Amino acid sequence: MKRSMKSAARKKAKADSPAPSGGDEPGGYTMRISRMTVDKLGVRLYDTVSAAVSELIANGYDADADRVSVDLPLATQLAKKVSPSKKPGTVSLPWEDVGHTIEVVDDGHGMTPGDAKRHFLVVGRERRKHTSQGAVSPKYKRPVMGRKGIGKLAPFGICRRIEIISAGGSRSAKGYLVSHFVMDYDRILSESDEAVPLDAGALDGTHADKAGTTIKLSHFLGKRVPDQETFMRQLARRFAPTKGFSILVRDSKLAGSQPCVVGPLDVPIQEATRVDLAERPVTTPDGEVLPVTGWLALARDAYKDEETTGVRIYARGKIVGWTRDFEQPAGYTGEFTMRSYLVGEVTAEWLDKDDGDDLVRTDRQGILWDSEYGHALRLWGSALIKELGTASREPRRKRVSDIFISASEIEKRANAQFSDPEVVDAALDLAKKIGGFAAEDELKDPVYIEELASIILNIAPHTALMDAFREFESALTLHGEPTLENLQNLFGKTRVAEMASYGQIAHERVRVIRKLEKIVVKDTDEAAFQDLIAEAPWLIEPTWSVISENESLRNFKDHFEQWFKKTRGLDVTLAIRQEKKRPDFTLVEVGQRLHIVEIKASGHAFDDADYDRLGNYIDAFDEFFRSFDTVRAEFPHGYRIQLVADEVKIKKPANKQAFEAAIEKQKLVQSRWFDFLNRAKKSHEEFLRIASKLDKIGVGSQTA
Repeated sequence: MKRSMKSAARKKAKADSPAPSGGDEPGGYTMRISRMTVDKLGVRLYDTVSAAVSELIANGYDADADRVSVDLPLATQLAKKVSPSKKPGTVSLPWEDVGHTIEVVDDGHGMTPGDAKRHFLVVGRERRKHTSQGAVSPKYKRPVMGRKGIGKLAPFGICRRIEIISAGGSRSAKGYLVSHFVMDYDRILSESDEAVPLDAGALDGTHADKAGTTIKLSHFLGKRVPDQETFMRQLARRFAPTKGFSILVRDSKLAGSQPCVVGPLDVPIQEATRVDLAERPVTTPDGEVLPVTGWLALARDAYKDEETTGVRIYARGKIVGWTRDFEQPAGYTGEFTMRSYLVGEVTAEWLDKDDGDDLVRTDRQGILWDSEYGHALRLWGSALIKELGTASREPRRKRVSDIFISASEIEKRANAQFSDPEVVDAALDLAKKIGGFAAEDELKDPVYIEELASIILNIAPHTALMDAFREFESALTLHGEPTLENLQNLFGKTRVAEMASYGQIAHERVRVIRKLEKIVVKDTDEAAFQDLIAEAPWLIEPTWSVISENESLRNFKDHFEQWFKKTRGLDVTLAIRQEKKRPDFTLVEVGQRLHIVEIKASGHAFDDADYDRLGNYIDAFDEFFRSFDTVRAEFPHGYRIQLVADEVKIKKPANKQAFEAAIEKQKLVQSRWFDFLNRAKKSHEEFLRIASKLDKIGVGSQTA
């Protein structure tokens, strides 16, 4: 039993110990890694091409490279999707390799076979604390980006084969000693934790003229390389501009194509909002002062792509986090603006100290905001957001109002509509004020712009009139009596405002009549008629001009519906203006009579079944009016039902007699749809005539 326990302990110690030191003799490459490690640290964290390639670029940076070149097929699907095998007992991968490769080459110090065995092939070691490597690069003394020793696994997020060719060490007469080996995902990902032998390549143990490392990726998953512009932005986002280090990208699909240098991420900003952070350190609750550099600002335009979105946070030259608003809880002032426009670059080296807590997520796309330093950064960002919001409010409003004024052509339209220059000025002033509160994405919608411009042009005459009243009042205060010029100005503005009001009424009535005409022609169901009558009760009687429903109408509706349910056990829905439920009747109250509208679809003949239903309601209305004094007081002239139906075909003598009696007593009035429409058009023929002329010259689209 004891011997068995000792044997198990020896096996565990062997599994936990680092890889044995290796000499520079060729071959002998091994890697020991658990399935969980590769899965969680390779595949899941780096599932885009730019993320995986960025880790290889970072390795070149840490190796004192002056430049890293990336050759890959841009705008390309790296693997082809295949149909699953239908043969019993066979397993097929969902993606088929089509021969693409990605090659990342750096001119850093490279690796000998011994370096690869001692350092590169050991996973999860704190390289910054290791005596043979350390926290800074040997040549340029760069603070190294790598920390956890897992970046080498990143390519497994997009491919299944990684080939490494590296020349390093001291230069001999033959050159730099080459290490060449292949990391194969399926072999490394074994069920055992035992060291896995890796295949050595043909160049292993040879010599090269120059130091440096080449990493070739192949056998891809179903990943896509974006277009050049997007891919360049993705890389630029991950690395802060660093003097003496450059990244080049070349499209391997295009023979003879030249590499392009990845430059700083260009985000057009509103210069007036830019805040330089060099003199704005972060302070912890304990009073520790943490220096930062970089800038914050509001973007000139709302976010258009993921790469330029929000604030990028860097340490050691590489991104460690990203935020839209420094993790502020929802509901703060200016939230929409900040979440749509806040951009910046913050360099905070203290987020990735050699000897401090690890505050950076493994994929370097987020920091621990609940840590002491993370909490301090959040508070610091909150204060800056408030400052930016205050400073940017007026510039943003002016910029947005300028966009609206240009897109709506409000000045041109105001000049065409009004002869009074002061009314035109009022329209422009309103456009500046109201347009400044619009969201920028709304100003891309022509319908929104048109509706807002129409509102402004309708309000402008009344605004000018109020200004004229103020001038008139001021003249009385100063001189005791108005001048003739004051009176002419006031009367002129009154006339313009009056005409604008009439114009709006005319516009609305023509719109409704045209809508009614379409409904009648198309034989639409009666629900559409009910909605239109509720919207425009003047269609029943053209002289009506109901501005809003009376409270007595609302009381009648509520009490009658409850009373009808209680006395007859049936539900009825009465509509005032536009109700959500489909109404049985539409109620209109003008003067001292309650008008009830019953509508039958165009072409429908009002028959005995219809009257059986309507007669029941006539009896109910009679009884309701008799039973309640308050109802009679509110509607002393009683009620009248307006029946809109093209034809009456009542055959039962009793129903026919009751129908005629209701007509005779003026409780019921029938209209045919043609007469109904014709009366409405006749009453508004002047409006329609003018609208028709405007349509011919392309001005009347609003009335359609």
